[in-house]
Amino acid sequence: MKFRLRLLALFIASAFALAGCGDGSDQDDVSNLSTSKLLAAAKKQLATQEYVSVEGKGTDKDDDTSLEIDLDFAGDTASGTITVNGMEIELLKADGQAYFKAGKEFFGPSESAAETMDLIGDRWVLADPDDPTFGEIASFVSKKDFFAQLLDPDGKVTKVDEKSVNGVDSVGLKSTDSTFYFDKSDAKPVSLVTTDDGSGTLDFTYDKMDAAEAPPADEIVDPAKLGR
Repeated sequence: MKFRLRLLALFIASAFALAGCGDGSDQDDVSNLSTSKLLAAAKKQLATQEYVSVEGKGTDKDDDTSLEIDLDFAGDTASGTITVNGMEIELLKADGQAYFKAGKEFFGPSESAAETMDLIGDRWVLADPDDPTFGEIASFVSKKDFFAQLLDPDGKVTKVDEKSVNGVDSVGLKSTDSTFYFDKSDAKPVSLVTTDDGSGTLDFTYDKMDAAEAPPADEIVDPAKLGR
């Protein structure tokens, strides 16, 4: 189970990560910014947007693991799913707490895992960031942590020709594994595309949405109380 959680983090970091550092910019056209300043401006945009949705899919070419992401961030809340090789994990963050739901395949085939699943039932599992088993899950519904993984320094990046992406005039930055496209007018991320075959994409939208709500107390399970 811990291996699967590491795999999620590794895949996002390796398939979608780009490098960069520097100061942001408030200019109207960001196409003339250096790579580092463009990425810094994008980080600033992600930090200040009230609503961000990310949706996409890809494949880890090292072990042919498929991943799908569908997450909505509204203020300090988040909700959505991550699916690994068809195994779906529901995610939720509200009132400062992270939760998840997963099927029995997530917990493994062992008898103890089956017993754990029986105790959990259809309730939400609390994902404490400090928990050695489930803590990594919390990073996927932390707006700060999730986008930090996408923009974590990882080698040299270069500009590519400007183009329209998802109907948005965009400027792109290319790394070894992917090309990240940003809105030419304000540096908001538009789409992240793997460069080898284009089969991996992560698209960004910024439409208003309802904030996620925490589940009732009787629909929550604290793993610390399951005798692990």
